[in-house]
Amino acid sequence: MNGRLAISTSGSFSAFLSFALGFWPLLIYFLADTRGGKKVNWAESARDTPGYAWLGGVFGGLFVLILTLVIHRRGAAITNGIIVVTQLIISVVIDQTGAFTTEQRDCTGLRGGGLACMIVGICLVTLF
Repeated sequence: MNGRLAISTSGSFSAFLSFALGFWPLLIYFLADTRGGKKVNWAESARDTPGYAWLGGVFGGLFVLILTLVIHRRGAAITNGIIVVTQLIISVVIDQTGAFTTEQRDCTGLRGGGLACMIVGICLVTLF
């Protein structure tokens, strides 16, 4: 949907509109979940949260912007395939290293083989 909107308008406007419209249901959920923010100790949360955790919104915005710029040029299958494979590669690295205080999980032969199959699969989709 964002890709189609980007064709009619621009990638930047499509990404902006996606986040602007998505803000409202998130605000409603936030208000219902926290009863207007009353259950959150903001000072403690800000102090205890690592700096990288605050970058999620920035990366989310960049992700949507790049997606809207690429999908109509490369197609949905290639674009989404690359996204899934890239997320899988990063997830295996995070598991292997235990980054971001996650439980460390080794990249076994089966995990590596599954990852290799996904990479070959996206290469085939891209080439044919």
